[in-house]
Amino acid sequence: MGDGGSVTLRRTVDGFVSQGCPACERIFKVAPGQGSPSPITHCPYCNHVGEGCWWTKAQAAYIKAVVVQEQIAPQFDKMARKFNRNAGGGPLKISMTVTKPSVPSVPDEVDDMAASATFECCGETIRHDGQNTSLYCPICGIATVL
Repeated sequence: MGDGGSVTLRRTVDGFVSQGCPACERIFKVAPGQGSPSPITHCPYCNHVGEGCWWTKAQAAYIKAVVVQEQIAPQFDKMARKFNRNAGGGPLKISMTVTKPSVPSVPDEVDDMAASATFECCGETIRHDGQNTSLYCPICGIATVL
């Protein structure tokens, strides 16, 4: 990711990755690249609408730590080197050091949802917790009775 790359998250054996709704905080799983080419924009449980907001709490913490480690920490290192180069002379010696936090492990992806739903409207298949009798298509938001 150091040069604007991407973070890779783990998937289940058959390609599903957890997603978390920022509104209802329930988890569902999608299989990127296997259904619709369109992005996830609707929560299948509460129909919350958004883009790029579907990280689970563990995924968000991991991504934040990677960004700090690979994008922000090098800037602080650069600033410390410049400061230390220019902080010489005089009776008072001042220096700057940077301590980088360790990056946590990539969150595990547990294959813990047996219930699945395929939405004919957009061709998307998700895994869900099995508690609802209907779900919203994660692509277009149309309600589907299970």
